[in-house]
Order: sequence, then C-alpha cells, then structure tokens
Amino acid sequence: MNKISKLSAIALLASSTSLMAQSKSFEGASFGVSFSGVGVELSGNSTSGSNTNTNTTPDRTSGTLGKVAEIASLELAYTFATGANGAISVGASYTPGKAKAGTGTYTDQTSAGVSSGGSTGSISVEVSDPYTIYVAPTYVVSKDAAMYVKVGYSKADINVANSGSGALTQKPSDLEGWTYGIGSKIMLTPNAYVGVEASITDYDSISATRATSQRVTVDPKVVQASVAIGYKF
Repeated sequence: MNKISKLSAIALLASSTSLMAQSKSFEGASFGVSFSGVGVELSGNSTSGSNTNTNTTPDRTSGTLGKVAEIASLELAYTFATGANGAISVGASYTPGKAKAGTGTYTDQTSAGVSSGGSTGSISVEVSDPYTIYVAPTYVVSKDAAMYVKVGYSKADINVANSGSGALTQKPSDLEGWTYGIGSKIMLTPNAYVGVEASITDYDSISATRATSQRVTVDPKVVQASVAIGYKF
C-alpha cells in the first residue's frame, strides 16, 4: 500500500511539473511587431453658444464618420507564470508616426432643421504616437499555445483642424481611454511566436471650440484586428 501511495505521489508530482512547464514556456520578456487593420469611428455633435434669431434654439449639428487603415506597432512585454495553466503579462505597445483619423463636413442648422445662414465647413482629426499600457491574464492551453484577455490604458496625441467659417479657438491636447482585447499566442520555437488579437479602444470624448462660439464634441472609438510576430528572450 505504501508503494502504491509513493508511486501515486511521484506520478502527481511529475504531472504537476509537466503542467507547470507549459506555462513556463511563455514566461519571460518578449518583443514583437504587430500588423493591424484599424477601423476608426468618430461620432459627435456641435452646439453654438448663441443664436441671433430669438425664436429658435441654438444651432446644433451632429454626425458620424469613420476610416479604415493599416498600421504597424511595436510591443514589449513580460510574462509571469502563475500556475499549471496560468500566466499574466504586463506590457506596452506603441505605434510611431501619425495618421488622419477622419474628416467630417457640417452645415449649421437650428433645431427645426433650418439653415442658420450658410455656415459650413469641415473638421479633420489627426492622431499621432498612440500607446497602450496593459495587463493580460493568460490561460495556457498547452506548452505551445495560450489564450488571453487584455485590459489597458491608452493615450495618443491629437490635432483637430477646422476649415470654413470660424477658426478653432480651443483644441483638445490628447486622447485618453481604455482598451479591451482578446487574443491567442502560439510558440513556433522555444523563442519565436505568432499571435492574433481583436480589440476595441473607447477613448474619452474630446471637445474643441470655434470662433463662432460653436463647441464641437467628438467620441472616438477604435476597433483593431492584428497579427503579431515576436521573440521571447
């Protein structure tokens, strides 16, 4: 009976060690490059501070615009093994350069839908140097495959430009928001890996003010699908 107990304990220990080796294969520092398809949606509205016609309410316009683009990002992370099938990654991703997120046109109208005097123009939004700092709890399926969810804080510089009547007198300085994602990673060798991920970044609303006292508010969202290749040290 003692022999059976000892053999069972040895078998359990060997199994536990083998399972821990699964998560250990993902442990350590890693560097990767991801290639993504990105969809940007900018939904917003604008309201003027006053209206010369006392029989109408202040001018208000609203609209939605979007843009699809391809980007490349750099990523640096460190993964800690937390158990037989568990791991957690902390890291940061960064996209160098800048890109136009979209351009929308407007025609000022009253609440009754009547033109307020031909005030038309366009608002363009340009985003530069976005980055995300994240935490990714991971489930290790096997020694070569893992799945994860990701939560991150994202930030980017932004430039808003107006063409048409009324220059911008106040502009937003940056974008801030939260990123939520799900993905998987496969080890091709003990060091090289490939991964796929889908994510959405919900930025806080931003506002700008035109010289006509019109305040423009935009709510940006970014949907991203990416493929990554990288190296684990």
